[in-house]
Amino acid sequence: MCSHLDGKCGKTRTKDKYRVVYSDHQRLELEKEFQFNRYITMRRKSELSVSLSLSERQVKIWFQNRRAKERKITRKKLQHSQQASTTTPTPPARGGPTDTQVTHSPGSNILSDTVSEEY
Repeated sequence: MCSHLDGKCGKTRTKDKYRVVYSDHQRLELEKEFQFNRYITMRRKSELSVSLSLSERQVKIWFQNRRAKERKITRKKLQHSQQASTTTPTPPARGGPTDTQVTHSPGSNILSDTVSEEY
């Protein structure tokens, strides 16, 4: 079932299994279909497998893997946004009630004032 002009089957050896390496055209068509429908119907799976020279099982598994990839990306974005909101507090607005200005007379010692307040 080699459809490439150079005679290679588009498979690569990984440990004890063969893994299909999809062509750019196959990936593009599968991605287009995925953007239209997250889940593929039996009829559309059959049509895609014929038009892309893939088995129906390969198409089905590609869709399963693509949904898993989407879930992983969504989780990562959600986790990133939660971390950003908890680790970077919003600074108070200038001039608001939390913006206090401490003025000391030229002869006062700031360190001694602080120490005397602690004891």
